[in-house]
Amino acid sequence: MQNTTRYFFSFMILFALLGAAPIYAQVLDTPVATVRLTETTVVTQRQLRDEIRMFEQQLRRSLSQEQRREVLDAKVNEILLRQGAARDGIRVTDSEINAAINQQRSQLGAQVSDSQFRQLVENQTGMSWDEYRQEIRNTLIQQRYVVESKQDVFEQLQEPSESDIRRVYEENETSFLNPSMRGFTHIFFDTRNVDDDQKDAARRRADRLYREIRSGERSFQNAVNYANDASDIQAGDFGYIQRGDQQAQSLLGRSFIDAVFELEEDQVSRVIESNLGFHIVRVTDKRSPRLLGLDDPVYPGQSMTVRTHIAQYIMQEQQQALLEQALEELIAELREDADINIFEDNLTW
Repeated sequence: MQNTTRYFFSFMILFALLGAAPIYAQVLDTPVATVRLTETTVVTQRQLRDEIRMFEQQLRRSLSQEQRREVLDAKVNEILLRQGAARDGIRVTDSEINAAINQQRSQLGAQVSDSQFRQLVENQTGMSWDEYRQEIRNTLIQQRYVVESKQDVFEQLQEPSESDIRRVYEENETSFLNPSMRGFTHIFFDTRNVDDDQKDAARRRADRLYREIRSGERSFQNAVNYANDASDIQAGDFGYIQRGDQQAQSLLGRSFIDAVFELEEDQVSRVIESNLGFHIVRVTDKRSPRLLGLDDPVYPGQSMTVRTHIAQYIMQEQQQALLEQALEELIAELREDADINIFEDNLTW
């Protein structure tokens, strides 16, 4: 549906975050461009080659000369956006950066700790945590700069009509499917970041509590209350997991998910080990796959319906189109004001 190459370069224009090095660090390298809106920045051949190499690794093929020039144009646009935002005093706070990071982390599930998320960022991006935070800062600043500079463009945004919502639903009706799901409450003994002796001790405690439940000495709810009063045990509603959810499988482990799906509603499990620790589970809701209507919740227990979800999707599509329009207009204005020199002879190697 989308041209992969075009969106790589669109993303580069929108959110490229590798700033040019200071001039004094570049004098020994061959320049491919100089850019000046408020200060002179040199783009060197080495910098350009590094970024082209990154794209070639992602695309798994070599870039043409025309595509190399697109990478350079994107680099120039990023410099102009950065200098323009600084000139116009665009800032973001640490709390806004934290909120953006927390939003990303929440998409991985509540069970992902701060340390796990940091490790995931460093493994997948190759950046340090400070570099990642700086990248988020730069992205937010550039987004805010575009929105504040081109407010008139975003005034064109309109609420979707009922006919628009129904058209999208009817075109994608079979996509609105709830897969097989299980909702459950659990008692959880966290074994992340513990040594083998501590893990063995947690397993013994979990086994002992399970025996008390099985024998009738404690009800499951009584065991939940007991766990909530303990400082080193967690308990409560986990929410839902879906059969085939790769993210949940990566977080919890397939054997854990399989064990939960084997349980009947209201059945209490034995002690089950996940990637996170030991659990005693009681299934509270067992759902088979089914197609959703417009007024059905997208996910059990949530207020968002399919209708609301489609309306948000249409709005996001509009916003993306307007963002691209605003960005194109702003960059054209910045290029008009800037002094840009491209050294064509240095673009061939």
